[in-house]
Amino acid sequence: MKEVGLFTIILVSLIFPVGINSSTRGYSFTSPFDEYGPICSEDEEARLDNFAARLHESSTAIGHIIVYDAKYACRGEALARALRAKKYLVQHRKVDPNRVVIRWGGYLNELTTTLHDVPRGAAIWPFTPSISAAEVKFVGKCKGKVRPVKCLR
Repeated sequence: MKEVGLFTIILVSLIFPVGINSSTRGYSFTSPFDEYGPICSEDEEARLDNFAARLHESSTAIGHIIVYDAKYACRGEALARALRAKKYLVQHRKVDPNRVVIRWGGYLNELTTTLHDVPRGAAIWPFTPSISAAEVKFVGKCKGKVRPVKCLR
């Protein structure tokens, strides 16, 4: 009898994840607000301006900045990009720092940043790295800094 009860609890937890409440139903965790690769800081700021506006529209949303290092990565560059993005949102767009979360998602073919506006209390979705750590080649000496990208204007 205990096995049936445990199976039921596991099944129910898979169907109705913890953290989903009436305000989070219908939210798609697979659709980011925005996603971009290595872009120049001016273009990134324009995207972050839009993200800040979305966060200001919804006082209950939490902004998640999820970064993925590239297959050929400078160690710590993705995290440095995430920290720069959060700093911009907080200092220049006046988003409450408690409403912006930074997460490292693993490795993708290209350095990638995804922006998600997640309802407060929603369950965290699985990240989707496509490259294993064994396939990554570290290049350059970034030391946690962002490599500059020139704007094409």
